[in-house]
Amino acid sequence: MKIKKMILGLLLIVTIIVSSAGCGTTAKKEETAKNTTPATKTYIDMAGRKVKLSTDIKKIVTLRYMETNILGAILGKDFDKKVISLGQDLKTNDIDLYQKFSQTFDMDKIVECGSVYDDSVSSEKLLELDPDIIIVDYAFMQKNSVKKLIEVGLPVVFIDSDGSNPKNDPLYSMLDSMSMLGNMLGYKEKTDEMVKYARGKIDNVLKIANKAVKESSKKPSVYFELGNVTPEEIGATRGDTSDGLGALLKRLGAENIGEGHGMDSLNPEIVLNSNPDMIMIGGANWNPTSNIMRFGYFVTEGQAKKHLEEYTKRSGWSELSAIKNGRLYGFHFNYAKYPFGFAIIEYTAKKLWPEQFKDVDPEADLKEFFSKYMPISYSGVFFEDWKDN
Repeated sequence: MKIKKMILGLLLIVTIIVSSAGCGTTAKKEETAKNTTPATKTYIDMAGRKVKLSTDIKKIVTLRYMETNILGAILGKDFDKKVISLGQDLKTNDIDLYQKFSQTFDMDKIVECGSVYDDSVSSEKLLELDPDIIIVDYAFMQKNSVKKLIEVGLPVVFIDSDGSNPKNDPLYSMLDSMSMLGNMLGYKEKTDEMVKYARGKIDNVLKIANKAVKESSKKPSVYFELGNVTPEEIGATRGDTSDGLGALLKRLGAENIGEGHGMDSLNPEIVLNSNPDMIMIGGANWNPTSNIMRFGYFVTEGQAKKHLEEYTKRSGWSELSAIKNGRLYGFHFNYAKYPFGFAIIEYTAKKLWPEQFKDVDPEADLKEFFSKYMPISYSGVFFEDWKDN
């Protein structure tokens, strides 16, 4: 009987030990699983959506190549370690950006995932890439391919480069987008400093411009034309004052002769009859071969001036006040998508109100920004006068 009790006691002890070991193993497994689960944080994007993201973002996708400069500014030397797709092929769509960033980074390893412009972004490709964040501009929010990315649970975040969302200020929406991204991507301190610098420049522009408008008896009139076609053709104007360039001209106190014409091409007779004080042409490296208005990292002053000269040969333009007074100017039209867009805002304001902005030096500010914040060296031309007055 005693032996039987001893055996039962031993069995009980073994059972307790095994159970304890099992509980310990389970606890350890649960603790290990808890420690390996990626931490997340919830943010509000520029569309007002709640988005949950990893706190350690390693793989970044943007659906538009124009965000290359912004990501370069925020990420610095980590750009090609973390950016895995720019949507479209950068070399095909902006050879200027491709060549410049290729001087510092390996741009050929970046994957294509389709164009957001023609709504061909591949959700299958992006699921395969498994990004930690997908950056999309608010202007493309209603694209079906973008909606599908959200539906399949991919981490889509909306920025707002030029105030397409009416709830955002079009002059500051890109800076607000940068602040948001800097926080999300883990570069808050650097990005906040960079945004503070740019915001201060825009604040100063508006302060001077508002004072100029109050003290002036007449608003300077301006005609804007997009130079993505040859000078023999008529490019679109920007007459919508709710966002983009139209909003900028209005805030700077200009009388935009294209106001009310949206993104249509303005009838040449309207320009001749309006006889604007100044004319501005927007350019970029949209097309590597056509005779278009170019600005960017590899454009020279001579090239920009020579192209602006071609506009003066249009019928009736030699009699315009803007041409007679040498007030024909060009600037990089994609400025609102760039972290250094404030310099183009300074340039535009300086041309509208030359006396009031005589102490503002857009090119010096642009070079300073590059030296402080950009991972690439400054080069090229981002704005130019037809004639040096």
